[in-house]
Amino acid sequence: MRVLGEREHPARQGAGAAGGERGATMIFVLMAILLVGAVTISVMQVISGDVGGGIEAVEADQVFNIAQAGAHYVIGKLQLAGTPQNYPGETVPVTNGSTALGTATVSVSCIQTGQAPTSTGCSGAYPGFRRIVSIGTLPVSGPSRTIVAVVQGTPSGGGSGNWSTGVCALGSITNDTRGGDTTTIHSDIVSNGPLNLTPPAGGGTVTVLGDPGPPPATGKLSAVGTVTCGAGCSAAGGVSGGNPGPLCSAPTLPTFTPGATDYTEAAGTTYTINSGTGYSFRNFSVSGGTCSGVTPMTTLQIQAGAAGTTTVVQFNTLTMSSCTRLVILGAGNIDMRIGATTGLALDINPYKTNGNPVHFGVTSADTFSTPMPVPASQLTVWVQSDGNIPGGTSLCKQVNSDPVSTSCAARLSHSSGGATVIVPNGLVQIDDSASPNPMKGAVLGNQVAFSGNGTFTQDVSGLSSFSSGATYTNFKRLMSWKDQ
Repeated sequence: MRVLGEREHPARQGAGAAGGERGATMIFVLMAILLVGAVTISVMQVISGDVGGGIEAVEADQVFNIAQAGAHYVIGKLQLAGTPQNYPGETVPVTNGSTALGTATVSVSCIQTGQAPTSTGCSGAYPGFRRIVSIGTLPVSGPSRTIVAVVQGTPSGGGSGNWSTGVCALGSITNDTRGGDTTTIHSDIVSNGPLNLTPPAGGGTVTVLGDPGPPPATGKLSAVGTVTCGAGCSAAGGVSGGNPGPLCSAPTLPTFTPGATDYTEAAGTTYTINSGTGYSFRNFSVSGGTCSGVTPMTTLQIQAGAAGTTTVVQFNTLTMSSCTRLVILGAGNIDMRIGATTGLALDINPYKTNGNPVHFGVTSADTFSTPMPVPASQLTVWVQSDGNIPGGTSLCKQVNSDPVSTSCAARLSHSSGGATVIVPNGLVQIDDSASPNPMKGAVLGNQVAFSGNGTFTQDVSGLSSFSSGATYTNFKRLMSWKDQ
């Protein structure tokens, strides 16, 4: 019983306070549970992302390997006897035992037209090349991967030669790049004998690089004999010696019928060979210009026919001194035949006349300061000489003080121009052509010798006619490989 005026018992107040504390504790517990749950969810999301990323990485590796497997399979098939010329590629299932790993869809096409080969192979300027595109996919939905490769085959039958690189030697290739000099070559190089680009002791540097083409070159040195690329030499595409040969062969020489009249063109003039002058001469010499003034170069012009036609020009020997140029007029092709059987028959030699430039194989738009080379397919130069002379050797050396002369049939020392040069019986020297606009073309010699400060870039557009009618098999030479 409560007495009037008596305060409430303190125990009731304590019970209320305890209830409030229990509520606050419950709130803290709930918040902790929510926090733990949020952290757990975040961790699970991170783990899930890592797992998903790992799966994607594994799938990317798998599909890359599948695309590579398809490309390797088709390249191997292109090397088999009996594979038809018009093989278009195929769909290649990739398995591990009975387990399907994926599928590679592989197509084969011609590099110039982009179309599948026909029953006679590929047409155009590069019939011996095939582009292989391999697309890898997985059995389940996922990424795809594309591999693109270009391979080169070996011709058989038809045509009169087998030559597809910027530089070819039927015998040997040597180098004489002296100290302080640099030789730079943008081309693949092949030799049916030894290939030695190592500079002499205390010499300069030799650098062999690739070229985008078409067709592309990697800067590779290949030979039937040994390949030497020692101190001072580098080859971007690597070296390969001891190959089965031949790696190249010369086209059949044409008929040489030089004229009976010698001609020396006066310095600073322009002389045009056309139907009025006739296209046959004996020994033709172009006197050096001044490399300055209004007429810096002495110009020899040859009038070609319409596009698709070929005009034959005959010389016994051709000599071009410094500050001269050979201009092709018109869109037709020039077939130049230099018929001397001995001695230095083609001499393009500014080095020994103070190092001033020669433009050999340029268009009418060419100027002294802006060279305009013709495609190498427009000017073909045949040299019959073996380089020897009665009682000695012809002079083909880097400097007058060299103690040893070399039997030399052709000396190429021009700083610009485009030409396909064929010297199957003698030595070709490529010397001192350094320029922002290097000589371009393709060179075949019985021997090839590089000398210092030379810059050469391949243009093999003129080589397809030497294998016309040929069929291509054994596509084992890998020219390029790209992961797209």
